Order: sequence, then structure tokens, then C-alpha cells
Amino acid sequence: MKKYVILFFISFLVASGFAQNQKNEPIFSGSYFGQKEPGNSPEVFIPELFNKYGYLHGRLVFAPGGKEVFWVITTSDKGENFDKRLFIKQKPDGTWSEPEESFLSIDRKENGPSYSIDGKRLYYQSRSPLNGDGKNKGIDIWYRERNDDEWSEPVNIGAPVNTSQDESQPFVTSDGSIFFCRNNEKTNAEDKGGSDIYFAEFKNGKYEEPICLGPEINSGYQETEPAFAPDGGYLLFISNRPGGYSRMMNLYVSFRKPEGGWTKAICLSKDLKIDNIWFPTITYDGKYLFFCGGYPTEHGYNNSNYYWVSINFFEN
Repeated sequence: MKKYVILFFISFLVASGFAQNQKNEPIFSGSYFGQKEPGNSPEVFIPELFNKYGYLHGRLVFAPGGKEVFWVITTSDKGENFDKRLFIKQKPDGTWSEPEESFLSIDRKENGPSYSIDGKRLYYQSRSPLNGDGKNKGIDIWYRERNDDEWSEPVNIGAPVNTSQDESQPFVTSDGSIFFCRNNEKTNAEDKGGSDIYFAEFKNGKYEEPICLGPEINSGYQETEPAFAPDGGYLLFISNRPGGYSRMMNLYVSFRKPEGGWTKAICLSKDLKIDNIWFPTITYDGKYLFFCGGYPTEHGYNNSNYYWVSINFFEN
């Protein structure tokens, strides 16, 4: 009887996310690592796991179904670069594996992972040359196909999305269309430059010519890291335009109008009250927003955290 009580207690700890491995680190289990769901105020997301390297500045994206995570860290400390491209997977018993190196290349500066809606493709940006050999080139958008637990060789998405300019930060919609970023052109002397958000519709098996989204979203400053709602209702992005909550990057939302087009972007950082927001991602169930927030210091980004919050905080 005593043995069964012990086994039951261990099972309870694992299911509750309180068990520890041989390194005295917690073993997480369940949907979203077994964490209590956030409400309309942002909550720090598992600092004991995601802050373990001491640096935090990169995208955290859950796969459709929520059973795997790609995690990118790209930052520097006093001029020294610190990069990781990690992958975490949920095991059949519901527990989560230790972070491991993913196929995303640090040398090719691969970043911005985005799943297709069925989880069978991963899109990302890369400086890889077209033939896969030689020196890094400008930034293009690539993808890999999933085959069970294996991933294919990289495929360049090609024209008209990729050009001689830099294309980055892809986000793929449910019908295969794609939002991404491309360098903008300065039109006024006071413009700061940066990138604009583009959209390319996927139609009849190919991409249409990309369009640059209008002034409701883009400005002469930097707009980047688009994240589109699963239901198609809104677009999130970050910008360093004047008038935000933070002196650095702020989170914005623009809603799609029923008749077409977009509403004027609204700064969400003023409601979240978190400085310097980067890397917004919307979970594929449409419930949560994840992002990275916090200022860099002379010691790097070690004062930043991943946050998550219910989408309801602004949808209402």
C-alpha cells in the first residue's frame, strides 16, 4: 500500500509541474507547461526556465496544438554576442523535455520562426545563400517541411516575396498568405527609416505581388514583427514611432475592417504598461499573447522577461 501512495504522490507532482529532475530543476507538465492561465494583466512566463541563460531577447512561438516551442535568443553583452536557437517538445506522457538546439542556424542568422496553420511547415528568415554554400547574403524568407519528427532541407520561398532587399519576420495566415517586413524608404527629412510591413496573398498555388500596408499601420519609422489573429480580425506589430508608452519599442494593434482595409493602429503598451516590447506572438488557439519585454542594461537583456496575457485584454 505504501508503494502505491508514493507512486501516486510522484504522479501528482509531475502532473502539477512541481516535480524536479536530477539537476534539481522543475519538470513541467501539461498545456502551456502547466501554468495558471493569465487574465487581462500580463504575467511573467516561467522565469525559472526561460531566464535560465541570463539573457532574454528573442521570439517564443508555440506550434499549433501547443506541444512544441521554438525559442530564439539573440542578444549581446558588452559587445559579445550571445545566440541560441532552441526547441522544446512535450513528451507523450505530458511532461516537457529539456531545451535542445534546433535546426535554425546561428551562423546564418536564422530567426523569426512561424508555423503554418497545420504545423507542417516552419517559415523563418535566413541569410543563407541560395545554393546553401558560401558567405551569408541578404535576408530572405525560407521554410522547412515536417515529415513526422523530421524536417526537410530548407526551401527559399522565392519571388515575388523575396527580392534583392531584406525580407524578414514572416507570419503565415490560415490560407497560406504571408505578412513580412521589408526595408522602407525615407520620404521626409525627419523620417527615421527602418522596415515596413507587407502582405502577399497566396492564390492559385502561388504568391501575388506583395503590397505595402497603408499609413494606418506603417510609418517612416520601424514597423516589424507582424502577428495576425487566427480569426483574421486584427494584426499586431511593434514600432518605435513617437507617441508610444516606451522610449524604445511599443506594441500596436490594427483591426481589419469588414469592408476591407485597416483601422488606425492603437498602442497597446499603454495598457500593458511594460517598457520595450518585442516579439509578439499569438497562440494558434487564439487565447493568448506572448511577448518579450524589458530594457537592455550594461549587462545585456537579463532584466527582461517573457510575458503572456489573455487576448481578451484588448479584444473587448
